Amino acid sequence: MDMALEFDSMKHSEIRQAAELAARAFDDYEYFTNWFPTKEERERVQFAIIWREYKTNFGLATYLVARKDGKLAAVAQLNSPSYRKPSDLRYVLHGWLKVYRAGDRKRIDDWLAMDAAAGRPCHDYQKTGEGIWYASSLTVDPAFQGTGVGSRFIDYWEGYVRDHGGRQLVFFTNSKKNLDFYCKRGYEVFDEREIEYNGKTMGSWSLHKSL
Repeated sequence: MDMALEFDSMKHSEIRQAAELAARAFDDYEYFTNWFPTKEERERVQFAIIWREYKTNFGLATYLVARKDGKLAAVAQLNSPSYRKPSDLRYVLHGWLKVYRAGDRKRIDDWLAMDAAAGRPCHDYQKTGEGIWYASSLTVDPAFQGTGVGSRFIDYWEGYVRDHGGRQLVFFTNSKKNLDFYCKRGYEVFDEREIEYNGKTMGSWSLHKSL
């Protein structure tokens, strides 16, 4: 496969395509499957959450993409130290309430509470120094996983953060496979915990790396 890739900022017109890519990439992750075991509901909820998150944060967070032949192959959301979470009103104005049409409201609220708890160590870590960026998400289209796209994309956004004054990157993962991948690239675990839901447990690892 020819791996000629273009790296750039995400365009507004690519938000929906990026959300569809991310939803595909997350489809078999415990991060979603433990909360939404039914595939049909899970696919609806994944896309609804990610699409509204991207729409609400576009222009506030940094969105970087990898393209192959003009189509998205990977997308990442990075939050700089100056990033501030959008207001509830901004989320409502960008259609967040429509997320609850995609699945069971209680499970969606439970998932949102889990996501906030899993991200808290990273947000707390950001407060410990200057120039610490938070990678809210990194997703590679399943069609390109295992081809080196993820490694090249990480090289790109690490360079982007350095070029914009960043000193460290921090994020969490709930995938042991991804954890091993990141550790091989020099990331170190600074927080490890288990999250339980309806009798199922999921690991959550927070990592950081000096750039």
